[in-house]
Amino acid sequence: MQRDSFDRLLVQHLPAAQRFAIRLAGDPYRAEDLLQDAIVRAVKGCDGFESRSRFTTWLFQIIVNCFRDRLRCKDGLSQASEEPSEDMRAIDPSGGLSERELASLVARRVSALPPRQREVLVLVAYQNMSVAEVAEVLGISQTNVRVNLSYARERLKKELTGLL
Repeated sequence: MQRDSFDRLLVQHLPAAQRFAIRLAGDPYRAEDLLQDAIVRAVKGCDGFESRSRFTTWLFQIIVNCFRDRLRCKDGLSQASEEPSEDMRAIDPSGGLSERELASLVARRVSALPPRQREVLVLVAYQNMSVAEVAEVLGISQTNVRVNLSYARERLKKELTGLL
């Protein structure tokens, strides 16, 4: 692929990649670093892109790999604790939540999911990818995608019950 074409594709898909990185990292600042690493890898590996696959799939694979690399690093992205955060326990369910508070709460809980469940949920729920597309991006079976999606949804349902 020629560099001009690659650059156009990258710029065209950058907003979706940025949204994906933010949801995956759970924090805009960490997502910025994650996306920067992914773009550097994508540019270095632009010759490896085969137009048989979708550019989004290829780019998201790179973002997921960068995310996983950062999880392995001590000072990279950290997983949230298994226990509900203090701010969740302090919410009065009878008082209701504003739309912004609810969105923030859901985002924190998604960020607290185990990495594979988070990857699957973000790709399906926020990037509107099919099970087959998610399987291709993550390099796992469609059954594995469905199982992780089910676990993620059940966990979120359990943690958010009573607050919604």
